[in-house]
Amino acid sequence: MSTAENQVRTIGLPAFFARYQEPIDVALRAELDGLTLPLYETHRYYMGWTDVDGSPSSNAGGKRLRPTLSLLAAEAAGGEPEKAMPVGISLEYVHNFSLIHDDLEDQDRIRHHRPTVWAVWGESTAIVSGNAMLKIADRAMRRLSDHGVSPDVILQAQHSLTANYLRMMEGQYLDIQFESLPSITVDQYLDMIERKTGALIETAVFLGSLVGRPGGPDREFSAGLRSVGYELGRIFQIRDDVLGVWGGQETGKPVGADIQRKKKALPAVHALNMATGASKDRITEIFAKDELDGDDVEDALQVMEELQTQNYCQSLAEERWLRARGVIKSLELAGDTARDLEDLGEFLLVRTS
Repeated sequence: MSTAENQVRTIGLPAFFARYQEPIDVALRAELDGLTLPLYETHRYYMGWTDVDGSPSSNAGGKRLRPTLSLLAAEAAGGEPEKAMPVGISLEYVHNFSLIHDDLEDQDRIRHHRPTVWAVWGESTAIVSGNAMLKIADRAMRRLSDHGVSPDVILQAQHSLTANYLRMMEGQYLDIQFESLPSITVDQYLDMIERKTGALIETAVFLGSLVGRPGGPDREFSAGLRSVGYELGRIFQIRDDVLGVWGGQETGKPVGADIQRKKKALPAVHALNMATGASKDRITEIFAKDELDGDDVEDALQVMEELQTQNYCQSLAEERWLRARGVIKSLELAGDTARDLEDLGEFLLVRTS
């Protein structure tokens, strides 16, 4: 299916997100029950449940992609989605911990059209808020025993989660390091996103199927689903990088936002590696400057236009999706979950926010 066909077909989130939304929200909120220090108000705010003053908010709070994938994977394995809820809740808190710190590291004052934690409460509070959220994530995993998951599987799940949020931190380190390098290769970029973004998405699918399967884990089956998650993580970040340069107002960022920050995301990596002659000189000069002005951003966008950088990024994402779809078709997935995963892949290819 072509990208144009996808754009017609998948405008919003796939329909299966709706069937998990309410139970995920209830479980996420339950992890903060009884926690009354103002520290936890930063969490309720960041999750989208309250405004800065603590009053209830109608903010959507994000897609909840990772817990949704955990529950879907459990269902794909023939189990009850609820059994994988502790995995999904833990991953969502790990994800939001990383975003709180990411906002501070990048000095981003806005996320999801709202001020970030550090912009409201200060840098020190944002560090503590993120750290506390990570420990809430660890605590959430204990509820696997309440769902009848065996101790040995719980231990494996906890080990996998810890190993993969360490991978996520490694990816964040590499992302920061790349900003000071004159250029990086596509392979270096792909290694970074497999850690920073892919680790948690891959883990959501793997652990959801591992703990959710009736009668105990089928590790070969879970490994197959894990490879689907691996590709979905790459697609998600590649599309995120496209939106960071060309996304416009629907993303809450101006066009050229990642260029302005000299971020070595895929569009910049492609342009720095593929430009020649005067274009090569200009794009190299732009990313070597301490600060960029409007002309620099426009010139960088022009170089990317000449190189058809956006088409390159999209084709790379579509290549990953072809691999993932092949694995989906090879697995015996329960119910309509194969179609759900296909809908998700097609949505990720063309999402606009």
